[in-house]
Amino acid sequence: MLRTLLVGLALALLAAPPGQAQVPIQANFDASQFQGTWYVVAMASDDQVFQDSKDNMKMSVVLVTPVANGDLGLKFGYPTPDGGCQTMDVLFTKGALDGQFSNAAMAQTDIRVVFTDYKHFAVLYLETQKGDVRNVWLQLYARAPELFPEGAQKMQQLAPQVGLNPSEGALLPQSDQCAGALS
Repeated sequence: MLRTLLVGLALALLAAPPGQAQVPIQANFDASQFQGTWYVVAMASDDQVFQDSKDNMKMSVVLVTPVANGDLGLKFGYPTPDGGCQTMDVLFTKGALDGQFSNAAMAQTDIRVVFTDYKHFAVLYLETQKGDVRNVWLQLYARAPELFPEGAQKMQQLAPQVGLNPSEGALLPQSDQCAGALS
């Protein structure tokens, strides 16, 4: 009986699309501790547009603000090739669990805060669905514009679980182009 149950569970996990059963959510996620300024220091994705542009990307800045209904407001500052900074406001809509969100405007069907210590790093998992094309993303956030070792380790451990390999990732070079753009 137990063997049948274990075989059934293993088959269910194998049949689940990558990024479904294997992606945890930060236990007891607390949006008030997550708020504030973060730097996107590393990313990985199987998205072809990301793959084509990752070598030219720089570190972006994110200001996270909790909304009363459980959503998260994010203001991104992206360095542009001409030396400027493009800002964008995004709303992460609260999902079924604390720490899980979605963003229909950007076709992000599943956004999860997978790991965070709130003070140094956060690893986010994002899944996009555009037509028949599904892509997965990992983003490493840090409170300072530098790689935080524990966060990098968590991201590296999670990558193969969601079907990503090291060649699909990038460490993003520091940039001060957006330093004052989010105030």
